[in-house]
Parts: sequence; structure tokens; C-alpha cells
Amino acid sequence: MQAGAYTAKILGEHMQDSWQTAIDGFWNQVDGKTEGELQSELGALLTAQVPTANALFERASLHDYLGEEATAVGLYQQAMASGLEGPKRSEAMIQLGSSLRNIGHAHQAVQLLKQIELEDPLYLDAQGFLALALLDAGHPESAVASALRALAPAMKIYSRPVQRYAQELDKRD
Repeated sequence: MQAGAYTAKILGEHMQDSWQTAIDGFWNQVDGKTEGELQSELGALLTAQVPTANALFERASLHDYLGEEATAVGLYQQAMASGLEGPKRSEAMIQLGSSLRNIGHAHQAVQLLKQIELEDPLYLDAQGFLALALLDAGHPESAVASALRALAPAMKIYSRPVQRYAQELDKRD
């Protein structure tokens, strides 16, 4: 890599760290603020240095936080279509699944959340939301199975039998 390209890469990574740190700080201080304050503060943070996909994701997240799931759904979809990647893509999938469930589209939420693979660091998080979506979609046995699969790895001595029970529940549903 040439010196100029290396410097640009390092500066780009530093700028990403910088705007992501600022956005993380925003989310850590949302309690007690009005919708207008939140919209204004987030808008000020989403400058040209923030990639479009990430800006769409953050806007969707704010609408979601404010209970405006129907608005959030479209923004999450746009963020993903715009190339959102890495951990933020998994977050978007989980949050989109949750919003879809909340607006009455549990079956769509189930299909989306099932796409998050076991290797994904947010897999267990997704399983909690998948359990809720399955319950709302009329699959209570699969909902419990999903929750048990998420819980089993954290169990001290009963992980294997609980995983087997989850498999049995899946077969019943």
C-alpha cells in the first residue's frame, strides 16, 4: 500500500471511530430528552462523514426508540439496501424484526430473524426477538424452543438436555 493510500485509510478509520463514538454517546444520553431534542441532536451528529447506510440506520433507530416503528421499518430497509455491514447490519436486522413484529408483521419478522446465523455475535440476541415473533405468529412451541436455545449456552449443567427439549418443541410446532 502506498503512503498516501495508507494515510487515507488511517484517517478514514479515525473519522469512523470519531463519529461512532459521538453517536454512541448520543444513545447513552437519550433518557429524559424530548423528541425534538433527540431529532435535533442526532441530525447534528449525522454529518457528511457518516456513511449513508449508517445514517439511515441511526435515524431508523431513533424512530424505533420513539415508538414510531412504521417509520423505522422503511429506514432500516433502506439502510440495509444501502450496504450497511458488519455488526450494524445484524443490529438492523434485529431491530427491523422487532419493529415488524410490533406493527403486526410477525411472519416477516420470523423470516428475517431466522437469517441471523449461529456464528453471528448477535445470534443469541436475535433468538430473543425471534421467540417473540414466533409467539405472535402463532407458533408458541417454536417460540419457547428459540428462547431455550438462547438460554442453554449460559446454563451451568443442564445445557444439553435443554437443547434437546428445544429440538423436541420444534418438531411439535
